[in-house]
Amino acid sequence: MSISKKIFTKKKKIINAWIHIDSISSAKVIAKAGFDAITIDLQHGMFSFEKCRDIIQVIEKYEVFPIVRVPTNDIGIINKVLDAGAYGVICPLINNKADVEKFTDACFYPPKGNRSFGPTLVSIDKDNYFEKGNKEVLSISMVETRESVNNLHDILENKSLDMIYVGPYDLSISHGFKPDKVFVEKKMLNIYKQVLKIAKKFGKKTAIHCSGPDIGIFFLKMGFDMVTISTDLNLLKKVIDVELKKIK
Repeated sequence: MSISKKIFTKKKKIINAWIHIDSISSAKVIAKAGFDAITIDLQHGMFSFEKCRDIIQVIEKYEVFPIVRVPTNDIGIINKVLDAGAYGVICPLINNKADVEKFTDACFYPPKGNRSFGPTLVSIDKDNYFEKGNKEVLSISMVETRESVNNLHDILENKSLDMIYVGPYDLSISHGFKPDKVFVEKKMLNIYKQVLKIAKKFGKKTAIHCSGPDIGIFFLKMGFDMVTISTDLNLLKKVIDVELKKIK
């Protein structure tokens, strides 16, 4: 059974998996592997909401925290993934105070927000979901543009926001650097540190996307609470490349 928000947020080192592959079988392998959280990526993943819903139902049976990154800051899809059983929601392109207010309002029932009531699937396994829902949902906003960094104080002042997730690729591109400079460019490393420092002042959890375990270790030592070590698709490709090279 999925772990609660309370248990999840108390973890000092959170290792997050990232699903891009349109496969229930693959999702089961990842769910059993021992990650603390699994994010299903509806923004760049190659699947529909229906497949996302089915994957949520699979990973919900394991001791992980199920998260969905929605494609847009839209109450319809945010409500839908929560009703399907997501415990956490990552929203892209949160650039200012108005963006983050729109996002967090969609995550929570009144009076905290304006989420519509209709817990279609999540209420099957959770009794009295309306009473518990607002305490169980983890709201996570992406920090992935120049504007989001410039407006970080305004974003973090939102009391309903639980965590920020640094998207280093888009953030680096917005500063004029190519994707291969994401983790080596000193200017970007300083920006990640700056973002982390400001978030800590506001008492917010922090996460960052990484390209492998070594980069993940680096950012955990820096002070980030959660790291994503790669995507399932990239991890699969790396393993295939290594194993095929051995036999050739």
